[in-house]
Amino acid sequence: MQTKQKWALTLTMALSAMSCGGSTEPSDPYMGVIDGTGLESKFQPGTCGTGNTATRCYQPMSGTAEGTNFPFYNLGVLAANDRSLTKDGTKLVMPVTLAKTTTYEFSEPCKTGKEYNERTDAYREDAQYTLFDALPLTTSSAPVLPLVKVKSWQGMPQYTCNTVKDASSLTEGTFGGRAAEGDLFALRAVIDLTATFNPLNSTSAFAPQPGWFRGLQFVFLDGGAVPTEEVTVGTGDAAKTVHAVKMMDGVWLKPSSTSAKPTDATAKLLFQAKPGDENWSPVVRLREFTPTAGVTYTGLCYQSPDCAADTVDMSSTALKDHSVLFVVSSAQ
Repeated sequence: MQTKQKWALTLTMALSAMSCGGSTEPSDPYMGVIDGTGLESKFQPGTCGTGNTATRCYQPMSGTAEGTNFPFYNLGVLAANDRSLTKDGTKLVMPVTLAKTTTYEFSEPCKTGKEYNERTDAYREDAQYTLFDALPLTTSSAPVLPLVKVKSWQGMPQYTCNTVKDASSLTEGTFGGRAAEGDLFALRAVIDLTATFNPLNSTSAFAPQPGWFRGLQFVFLDGGAVPTEEVTVGTGDAAKTVHAVKMMDGVWLKPSSTSAKPTDATAKLLFQAKPGDENWSPVVRLREFTPTAGVTYTGLCYQSPDCAADTVDMSSTALKDHSVLFVVSSAQ
């Protein structure tokens, strides 16, 4: 990456060059695309196929909620014993402070520029891409998560779409405007745009979205809004309120193999809700459970002792904390 001084010089030269061409509109320089090999392991593609036909790809897997199967992208886990997590009694709690990346969106529309030509143009000028102020790299401080803070930028003059390509150009005042009050949170996973992206299913329109980081282009999977809640942690004088991610429950039906993981393509995962449901969250409080042989489980049960044999009783002492799981899906 460039030093701050070199970056400022590059921007100054770009502004000067545009001014000489008769335009007074500032513009962040285009720096190419990110090198996806530097992304942290959660954001890396898997492998589809075998032998000579094997490809690097993002492949959906299947989960189940209330008897309904649905596809989703599995973006890895944060172990239950990670010191960045805490507990509310017996439940894992994830503070929103773990969202280390801020993304910026715009409350006012941008000005449409030239018509896009996919053969000659590096990016479109008919819609503004989301700005990220950091990338989830192998060199980033742990834990590296797809949880981000979302800021709305308002009051900025109308510029051509994607004139702004660097979040620091906003925060340093190059383009005017200001951040709206308040923070929202979302799950947005930067992915390697050189890998194959396999759709959720044959009819799904869900696709990676474009983004910018310091003039570098990339794509990300938008897992949608992440709900939050206030949680009291501790008791008595040690009690404190934590602004935390509101997670949904999930259960991994753990097989006998000691090498099995909930991120395996064949993992059996049950969820509290499916995409579009009221209780859906892309952040999952995942427990592990040893299934009864011969039973095909259809969901989770919160009505103990009246739970059907094909559901997991969420009050069972056989459940063990495993991790926080991150998933991306879309209502069908």
